[in-house]
Amino acid sequence: MTATFVDEGVLHVEQSLSETAMQIGSRLAYLATPYTRLVVDVRGQFDRYKSLDVELRTARWSRAFALQGVTVASPILTACSICHADTENAIDPLDDPFWARWCQPMLEACGAIVVPPMEGWAASRGVWREVSWALQHDVPVYLVAKENPAAGAEVPT
Repeated sequence: MTATFVDEGVLHVEQSLSETAMQIGSRLAYLATPYTRLVVDVRGQFDRYKSLDVELRTARWSRAFALQGVTVASPILTACSICHADTENAIDPLDDPFWARWCQPMLEACGAIVVPPMEGWAASRGVWREVSWALQHDVPVYLVAKENPAAGAEVPT
């Protein structure tokens, strides 16, 4: 019988925010969130307002982890700041190869990857590229469950 990533303890599926935070402990975690497909209009053009919305939702997840005592590195938060400050339009927010190279050092510096249940995460090429890299390098991946707010956990929307 072949062992799976779950069997090996590398992939953690449907974990609560608090359980994920406890297992990450003091390690720096990479917050893998969707972006590109969420920030385009019906013509496929970059939409700054949609980008601001994704930035805010990502920041809420960063905040949720901070409140649990976990430090996360969010390339999306930093990249959004860069793109929103780029008044000369020198950087294309939708240039996937550019951003993949730019994110890689941050990814390699982290001891865990967390994937919150944000809209679009399962279809995000970037999220799955990062998760695939982590699994190939035995870096733990945590897929955070959608939690029941009635259970007492505050989960960002």
